[in-house]
Parts: sequence; C-alpha cells; structure tokens
Amino acid sequence: MNKDPWASPELTEAPAGWILATENGWGALVLWAAGQGNFVRIPLADRSRQGIIVHQFPDGSERRTRYVPTEADLDSIDDDIDTYLADAELPPRPRGYDWFIRPPDATLGEDAFWSAIWAATTAALSGEAVRPSTMKDPVKEVLTRMYVR
Repeated sequence: MNKDPWASPELTEAPAGWILATENGWGALVLWAAGQGNFVRIPLADRSRQGIIVHQFPDGSERRTRYVPTEADLDSIDDDIDTYLADAELPPRPRGYDWFIRPPDATLGEDAFWSAIWAATTAALSGEAVRPSTMKDPVKEVLTRMYVR
C-alpha cells in the first residue's frame, strides 16, 4: 500500500454513485479517513467552478446566490483546506482536482452521508472541542466501522 495518504486513482469521471467531497477542510479530512480505495480524484478541466452563497434569515428562510469564484478565491479555499489538514497533522491534499468518495452505503444520499459522518464523529468527541486535531481519530474510527458493514 502506498504511504501517501492522498494516493488515489486519477480518473476522467467519477464512478457512478460516488459523492463529490465538500471543498473544505472537513471534506478533505473525511477523504483521508475513508482511506485509499474509497476515494478518487479527477483533474479539473478548468478552474471556472460555480459556488453558492447561502443567506439565512432570522425567519428561517434562505436565499441562494450562484457565483463564479476567482482564481484567488480558489487558491484561498485550497489554503484554508491545507491549514485545516495541518491542524490534524496531515499533509496538504494535492490541488487541481475534484475528489469523490465511495459512500459506504449506496442507499445513503449525499446529505444523509455527510450528516451521518458528522453526527457520529462529533458524538465520539465526548466533550472535546470540535477541531481537526480532535476529530481526526474519531472520524477515522467512524468511517472504518461504516466501510466494514
């Protein structure tokens, strides 16, 4: 097995049913915790992605606005991910890819997948602060259990 935690097949498209990892530190930590064989990467065709800004209002309503992030925005996102991973004592994730994770249960939708991992990981913290360094081991244990089923 390759000792590089980010070693993965580089594909031209995501396998059917695999979930696009969130483009943040939590998404990267979950990829790492899933382990090799449970994630793949796809080179970005270009850096012109669309993002969504969610405005939440006191009455519970929300407004979603699409935007196209600049190159500086995308670099800043990658920098933030690297900082998050460094707090978990993990190396930076290679840049320039979309990352996809194999859901351990094919019946789980994308939102249910992320919610289940978050809930199980934070429940395992037993009063510790929610930080990458404290979440690293619990999320690894959660995903190990989920993939063994």
